[in-house]
Amino acid sequence: MFSRVLVMLALVPAAVLIAAPAQAAGPGARPTNGFAKHGPWNTKLPRHVPLAANSAAVVENIRLDKVNNYGSWAVNTDEYSTPIFTVGRDTPTQRWTFSDCLNLPHLAPVIADSLAAVPTPADLIVSKGTDAAVTIYQPSTDTYWDFWRAEQDATGHWSACWGGKIEHYSRNPGIFANPLGATATGLPMGAFTIRIDELRRGRIDHAVNIATVRTRKDCASWPATRDDGNTEGADIPCEGQRFRLDPAFDVSTVRSPAARTIARAMQEYGLILTDKAGALVTYAEDPRPYMAANGGVDPYFALMDPDDIVPDGAEKYVILGDIPVERLQALPYDYGRPC
Repeated sequence: MFSRVLVMLALVPAAVLIAAPAQAAGPGARPTNGFAKHGPWNTKLPRHVPLAANSAAVVENIRLDKVNNYGSWAVNTDEYSTPIFTVGRDTPTQRWTFSDCLNLPHLAPVIADSLAAVPTPADLIVSKGTDAAVTIYQPSTDTYWDFWRAEQDATGHWSACWGGKIEHYSRNPGIFANPLGATATGLPMGAFTIRIDELRRGRIDHAVNIATVRTRKDCASWPATRDDGNTEGADIPCEGQRFRLDPAFDVSTVRSPAARTIARAMQEYGLILTDKAGALVTYAEDPRPYMAANGGVDPYFALMDPDDIVPDGAEKYVILGDIPVERLQALPYDYGRPC
């Protein structure tokens, strides 16, 4: 329904700083994405899982998407990702407006409650690029919002074309009620987006996402609640389908420390196809809110490539290059769905 095209992020200059050492979360710790431990994002995959009968063919199509579209598997940060705002109880709320950029006026009542009282900090920003996405979480009310094509007008009033609200966030498995949510699959960006702090500690305790160019038309695999697939064919990956990086792959061969952290999460928790895109991409949070609170320095300069492994300016564009797409494995549709 909510079709978008993601493009590769802009290249930036490099700096050198050593990332913080890894610190594993304690056994009772809440997952860093904040959603329920029992949900699809926060449940570790067993080492031996059933694979889709056509796993190799599906993965080959993803590999071809990489080869035929920029030749890279990128980490989206500066563009076509999301800023993540954690706001306090006293953050002023605003009644946002449904902008209806897709000319679907019948959806106004569906999103009305999500827009009715949004905690809106004065420094709120949205992602660069046409998605204009933003993620907001308020711990005091345990409520989460994400929005697509969000915009502030000259008077300071905010609107969005789509998105949604999740109450009782910490008990939610990480799935919007259909048809809400900023992604085309109804999967919250806050569930899968890699955090800066996760890369700093050297551990991600949830599944990450993947978005690719061709996704199967009219195919939504749990936990997706909808899709915007564009390509016919049984061997085209299905939105919502779960993948994992072959656990036999030696992660120590990945040169970038951040990419090693991401690769381990892909082995332990997997990847979920959340959208179609203009290239093969995975999301990490937009650094600008972090920069505003930390002297304006982009932390990814240090985290992505502290040893100057790849050419200057290419860190965020190519750090996943050592992770072989052909070593991904496709799980059956609806893997893990509660009975």
